Amino acid sequence: MKILSAAEIEQAKLDPATVFDSPEGVLRASLSPDDKKSILGRWEEDAEALILATDEGMEPSENRRTPGELWAAIQAALETLED
Repeated sequence: MKILSAAEIEQAKLDPATVFDSPEGVLRASLSPDDKKSILGRWEEDAEALILATDEGMEPSENRRTPGELWAAIQAALETLED
């Protein structure tokens, strides 16, 4: 379980990919459910922007997952929190 400092939590809320390797990592972190939802929600916005950018012809970055795969992983993580 990853334990984060207050600064890391705030950074994750602004740019989750700089703190976590994957949406699943957010679930494993020692965070409140509200913090997890906030971080995953931000990551969802970022993934949607990436999907739009690639649909408009921008080349995807060198991520391990495509924007669509990332979005699906975020959705799965959010569903896990809801359960």
